[in-house]
Amino acid sequence: MDAGLEEATIADVFAGTTAELPADQRAALALADALMTQPSSLTGAVVDELHHHFTEEQIIELTLDVMKWNAQKVAVSLGTDHWVRPGELSDLRFDEQGNWVRS
Repeated sequence: MDAGLEEATIADVFAGTTAELPADQRAALALADALMTQPSSLTGAVVDELHHHFTEEQIIELTLDVMKWNAQKVAVSLGTDHWVRPGELSDLRFDEQGNWVRS
């Protein structure tokens, strides 16, 4: 939000309405969607679009960032995840560098 992300844009993305977004953001979203749901669904067209807008290093950074925020999926799918505070949501906190800080 501090960088200019608006609630309306978030709502549009959740609704699947991304036509108004710049092409680079649509490509990044397509990468994130594929990585989070079905990595094998990442098409050559999306990869080409990513290479059009981003460097190799940026694509790797985007990929690792998506993977970082989805690391819990393995534990959830295996049933080995556990509540930090049973029945409650846990606070999500970050340090000055933007790194997650364990509660």
